[in-house]
Amino acid sequence: MRAELITCMLWFYISRNRKGQYIYHYDHDDDDDSIWATLAILLSIWAVYTGIFHLLDWLTFDAVPWYVEPFTIIPVVAFSALILEYGANPLHWWPLCWGTRVRLKADLEIDEKGLRRLGGPLNVYKEDYETLKFRRKRDAFAFMVFRNL
Repeated sequence: MRAELITCMLWFYISRNRKGQYIYHYDHDDDDDSIWATLAILLSIWAVYTGIFHLLDWLTFDAVPWYVEPFTIIPVVAFSALILEYGANPLHWWPLCWGTRVRLKADLEIDEKGLRRLGGPLNVYKEDYETLKFRRKRDAFAFMVFRNL
């Protein structure tokens, strides 16, 4: 009984001393509207892209069948994802296919300057905060043995 009384008194004291702070209720059912709006925007972008591609195909050689034209956006989306992840230079996309992973110790943090010292994006890629990926095994070995940053 006494603990409940103290809790109520503390709540009353804290809630009265909060000036300018308002508590509001977030309704999770409102998220459905944003999903449909996002879907409508994506479908309209897809339709505009398909229309432009169809027009260019019709004006040139008309070599692509009409039922393939909507799916020509797949390589564009794939290349956009690769550019966002690895950068615009295709020579920096090597971590996608090969590389030697090295786990970092908890006390070792490597920033952009340290990555440049290790060879830059052509030789080393930082997957996450605890993993580096080296293009060559000898670079990974040299890093593990010397660890001079």
